[in-house]
Amino acid sequence: MNETLSLSAIVCDECERNVPKITRTYKEKKYCLNCYLRVFKRRLCPKCGNYARLNKYDEHAICSKCISSKPCARCKKTDYDTGKLTKYGMVCKACATYFREVKPCELCGATSCRLTKVSRLNHDLSVCPKCARADHETCPACRRYRLLTTKNGKKLCTKCHDLGEVPCDKCQQSMPAGYGKTCQDCYWKSLLQKRTDINCAGLANLSNHFRMFSDWLADEVGVHKASITINRYFTFFSEIEYQFNFLPDYKGLLSYFGAENLRKFELPMRWMAFLSLIVVDANMREEDTERRRIKKLLDKVQANPESFKLLHGYYQQLISALKSDKTTLRSIRLAVSPASSLLLLGAEMGIFTPNQKVLYAYLKNSAGQRAAVSGFVNYLRDVHEVEIDLPKLNPGKAQKNRRKKLESEMLDLMKQGKASADNREWISVALAYFHGLPKNVGKKVHSDQIYAEEGGVKVEWNSFSYYLKYWVLSV
Repeated sequence: MNETLSLSAIVCDECERNVPKITRTYKEKKYCLNCYLRVFKRRLCPKCGNYARLNKYDEHAICSKCISSKPCARCKKTDYDTGKLTKYGMVCKACATYFREVKPCELCGATSCRLTKVSRLNHDLSVCPKCARADHETCPACRRYRLLTTKNGKKLCTKCHDLGEVPCDKCQQSMPAGYGKTCQDCYWKSLLQKRTDINCAGLANLSNHFRMFSDWLADEVGVHKASITINRYFTFFSEIEYQFNFLPDYKGLLSYFGAENLRKFELPMRWMAFLSLIVVDANMREEDTERRRIKKLLDKVQANPESFKLLHGYYQQLISALKSDKTTLRSIRLAVSPASSLLLLGAEMGIFTPNQKVLYAYLKNSAGQRAAVSGFVNYLRDVHEVEIDLPKLNPGKAQKNRRKKLESEMLDLMKQGKASADNREWISVALAYFHGLPKNVGKKVHSDQIYAEEGGVKVEWNSFSYYLKYWVLSV
């Protein structure tokens, strides 16, 4: 009997003895009857002025009524049902679960502080919220994930079945009762307004601009999507305010963010253009993009100082031509790209100043870059006196390399079983390989000009018919 009593006993946190009952729990500390009478003495509450038993060790202790009248220590609600008195203060029932001990679910093993026992599941296990809702479904009317009941052959949640449709408290429009007090439109409008107000509180000079953008976004993409995505644009406005303290013109935005980052904030840019706050300059944007690409090409060879010196010198020569209006940024990027690839290939071969051997190896794999790399080859020869020359163009060899590449592509498509009249990629490669047509013909030809025939496909192009036979490879 004594063993049974000790197992069911509870430990008092003050005297650390086993007691059959806890008289008072104060700030997550348990007190037995004797400790309660010793520690909690009757005196005036400093807040309401009434007599109550207060903790003698706590100078700022107040009575239970005053504690429950304070806002929830977690969510700051003032009108709530008392959930638990924690060391931080009183919390509501909704927040009380977050102050429980984290334990594993006895059904799935997942840890949670919201374990519960559900009688309808026909077991006495403490389960997590996911396992507790294992028998729930989505209500067809309100789209809430709830326990549904079947009545009159229709599955609905209890609210939607018993109450049907009710008026929204805000707009008075009819809605399924499962929504609660407000309809979906009013909920998303309220959420958008709340998030806009919070974001505007973090801005000073641009708060009005952000509010105008929020209204425009709701009209542009709908209130639902606007309320979900509005927070992601706060960083854009806060960065502008931090850097400029006002809304700059397009040139200022482009110089700070760059074209790549401005593309991430397409909607704010569209809003500014819509209100004529900025004038988008396409040429300026393209120039910024080209400069960014050129910088990436230069950075690729930065690890090798000798190679970087050669490429940077070539780049400076091209920039001088740009200042004289003899070239464009796009042409500079197209010239720097093969030069960077040539230097990287040379570095892999252990040759940091490209010579004839490196050039042959590069053109073997990139024959189409012969003209593009010629400017860099001339620069190496004329400025740095490197013994290097472009090999003479061999049209037959170039054609042979092209057919070899087309053959490889076509064989890969056949192995994948993609040789069919419905596959434009196979038609493009096959027309180029068998009939010598440009590779883009297969994508340009209209579907009405492609006919499936026995064992192949016929394509009509420029008043000529071209036949392609299916080839099936056994792998």
